[in-house]
Amino acid sequence: MSGTRTLCCHVTTATLSFAVIYLTGNVLKLVGIILMVSLDKGAFSVPYHDSKATRGQRLFDISSDILMLVLMSISAVLVLFCKRKGPMFVLPFVLMMFVELTLSFLFLFDGPWGLPGTPNYREMLQVIKSQKRVDRLNEEDIGQFTMEYSVFFMLDILLKVYILHVSMRCFYTLKAESMAAVSVDTGNTVTVKLPSYDEALKMKAQDTPPSYHEA
Repeated sequence: MSGTRTLCCHVTTATLSFAVIYLTGNVLKLVGIILMVSLDKGAFSVPYHDSKATRGQRLFDISSDILMLVLMSISAVLVLFCKRKGPMFVLPFVLMMFVELTLSFLFLFDGPWGLPGTPNYREMLQVIKSQKRVDRLNEEDIGQFTMEYSVFFMLDILLKVYILHVSMRCFYTLKAESMAAVSVDTGNTVTVKLPSYDEALKMKAQDTPPSYHEA
C-alpha cells in the first residue's frame, strides 16, 4: 500500500471520484427498480428476476436489492466526508466493494447471486433477440455476443479490483496522516542529533561500572 498517487492524482481524490460515480450508478439503478415495480405492482416483477418465482420470492428479491443499493449508496456518501472525519469513513466503501466483487464472482455460478440492477447473460441475450426481432440467434451472433459479454464482464471485474485497491490505499494514507497529526499535536516527537563516527571515537567512556571485588 505504498505511495499516495494514482491516475496522476492523490489516492484520496481518486477514491472520491470513484465514490461519486459509484453513487450515481446506484441511484440510477434504484430509481429503475422503483419505476419497474410501480409500473407493474400486481406482478411484483422486474426484468432481471425469474418469471417462475412466486410473488413472495419476487417481493423478497426486490426488497433485498433495494436494501443493498441503499447500503452501497450510503457507503459512497460517507467517502465524501473522509477528509474531515478520518479514514473510518472510507472503510464502509472498502467493505461494499469487497461485497460487490464477491457477488460478481458468485454471479458466474448462479444468476440470482448477481448485483441488484445488473442483468445476467440470459437476460441480455433476450434483449438482443428483441432488438433483432428474432426468436433465435444464429451461431455467429451468439458467439459474437458471448465474446463481447465476457470482455465487458472481465473489464468490470478488473475495474472493481482497481477501485478496491485504490480505496484501501486511501484508507491507509488517511490513517497515517491522522496518526502523524496526533503525534505532532501531543508533542510526542523527539529529535536527537547523533554524533558522527569520528566524534564518537574521540568521546571518552563515562559512567564505567565499578571493578569487581570478590566478597
